[in-house]
Amino acid sequence: MARYHISLLVLFCVISLFDHGSTTPVAEPHNDAPLMPIIGHRTASLKAEFDLTSLNAQLKKNVYHIIEKEFHAAQNNTHEIEDLHCEIKQLHKEVDYLKSHHVAFSAELTHPIENMVADEVVHFDKVRVNSGGCYCADTGKFVAEEEGFFYFSVTICTKKDSVIEMALHVEDHKEMIIHADAEHLELGCASNNEIVHLQKGDHVEVIRHGSDGHPPFYVHTMSTFTGFMLH
Repeated sequence: MARYHISLLVLFCVISLFDHGSTTPVAEPHNDAPLMPIIGHRTASLKAEFDLTSLNAQLKKNVYHIIEKEFHAAQNNTHEIEDLHCEIKQLHKEVDYLKSHHVAFSAELTHPIENMVADEVVHFDKVRVNSGGCYCADTGKFVAEEEGFFYFSVTICTKKDSVIEMALHVEDHKEMIIHADAEHLELGCASNNEIVHLQKGDHVEVIRHGSDGHPPFYVHTMSTFTGFMLH
């Protein structure tokens, strides 16, 4: 903008000079002043006449045209800068929102569960992370504080001879199955993960999936339950 101010000042100075010149009549040459000879005609004199009023009007027209172009260009730049400021403010709001609404948890089992019954909930009691406070170790439930997309991961381990199926249970339905099989192993582990769209107040937990499997329906302490909000 400083460049435009300087340019305008110079142009108005030029206009002022011509305005001043247009009001001053052109002095007629004195009779005794020497005349400039024309080549080939030494006795002829050269006389130049200028219409300062016409020149001044044309100059003003050109100057105002340049000023108008510069003014419109400056206005366009101003609008672009204002748009960028609005976008930056919106990004700051989104970052602040994400910081204040960060939800993540990770919990594991510290004591084994034997002879689980159908639809029994696993209480992952050792909470390593619980940002947002949405997971409750006492109930084994995760409760969504707002609508959004959430990622969940479950790992179930079972001991020798046990075959057990677990499920990620969301409200009134099962979202995914985890099948842990140690029928011919000392330890059998299985993992699964899922992205779930939750409404505010929806609860999520890990339960035994029906009565399928092979006793002793054992859940080992290496089992974990993890989740976080995507957006």
